[in-house]
Amino acid sequence: MRWLLSILAVLGLTGAVSLSAPGTACACSCAYTPDGPEIVEQVSHAASAFAGTAAAMRVDGDTAYYEFEVHEVFRGEVGATTVVSSSVQGSACGRGFEIGTEYLVFTSTYDTQGAPWAVESCSATTESSNTRTRDAAVTAFGPARPPERQVGDIGADDVGRPLWWGLGATVVVVWFVVLVVRQRHLAAEELSRRRLDPAE
Repeated sequence: MRWLLSILAVLGLTGAVSLSAPGTACACSCAYTPDGPEIVEQVSHAASAFAGTAAAMRVDGDTAYYEFEVHEVFRGEVGATTVVSSSVQGSACGRGFEIGTEYLVFTSTYDTQGAPWAVESCSATTESSNTRTRDAAVTAFGPARPPERQVGDIGADDVGRPLWWGLGATVVVVWFVVLVVRQRHLAAEELSRRRLDPAE
């Protein structure tokens, strides 16, 4: 009887654990197949399109920021150095880049996490040696041009934390103002007390 109770207890615990365990994350689902027959239509949806070398990376939470040295631009106002963000989670359609490798990058402006551009695994982004994708970019946007000189260069360390820096600066300014007001208030009280008590 005792062994039967032990088995039932183990089975009950196993069932509870299975019910409480988190479900498997949903895989990323893309509208276009990589390098598929609709490649021209796929690249045409990009907010910007450029060829560049991945030069640096910084991870902040669930977001990776990749700095690119831009060689040529097909679409968008892109400077000689720019940054794209991507989720570090593959299930969230995140996409990684190998530092030192040149890519054809097709971006969006959705959920950039402070970067100028965002990229995901469902985009047409690929290595620059992919002539089919390059031809599709030329078909969609025309011949490539040099990076925009008037667009300021930006690096991976320049994005992702502007909000926190701004909040920190605001706290410092508020603290300083409170300190000055308090000092003036104390000085006014001291002057008033001396006027009421001339014996001092």
